[in-house]
Amino acid sequence: LGEYLLNGLRRLQEKYPVIGEVRGRGLMLGIEFVKDRTSKAPGREECAQAVENARELGLLLGKGGLWGQTIRFAPPMTITQADAEFLLAVLDEAVG
Repeated sequence: LGEYLLNGLRRLQEKYPVIGEVRGRGLMLGIEFVKDRTSKAPGREECAQAVENARELGLLLGKGGLWGQTIRFAPPMTITQADAEFLLAVLDEAVG
């Protein structure tokens, strides 16, 4: 499921220019928000808004990074395919 989530996050990166980088290994994943991909300036406000939007849709996320520009994922080992699909669907709506 880690690979499934990573691929889903990369599809979101292609769709939304505010997602500057997707990284991770296994179920430890992260997406970094930027103001724009050219300057790569940290997207603190964009990240905070996505986290708030996701919360309103029923998904609790944590953010980190030096400037608060990164959403970190570390779902439990018991995550299901349905959980992963929910996470990606909510993120798609929360970022967009």
